[in-house]
Amino acid sequence: MHNLHTYAWGRHCPVPYDWATRFEIKARELLQAGSHQLLIDYEALGRDAMLSVPTPEHYLPLLYAIALERPQEKISFPVEGVDGGSISMLSVQVG
Repeated sequence: MHNLHTYAWGRHCPVPYDWATRFEIKARELLQAGSHQLLIDYEALGRDAMLSVPTPEHYLPLLYAIALERPQEKISFPVEGVDGGSISMLSVQVG
């Protein structure tokens, strides 16, 4: 999830944009809850989602990964955080 238009190119933004942090937290909560339909329909999640995912090509692989999730498998996040103010580094591991 990222927005390259708002990325702090050449400036290492020490504080992520609020919307980037909120959407990463929301996505993590939905993944842990198994709320896949809400992640599929991310546009309905509002402004934070639309700013975090202005184009879907880097978001869609997440949907392919969660489609492989089997019941009782755990979701973990080996990498988290936001770089450059707007690029979520959230990595999702299924199983």
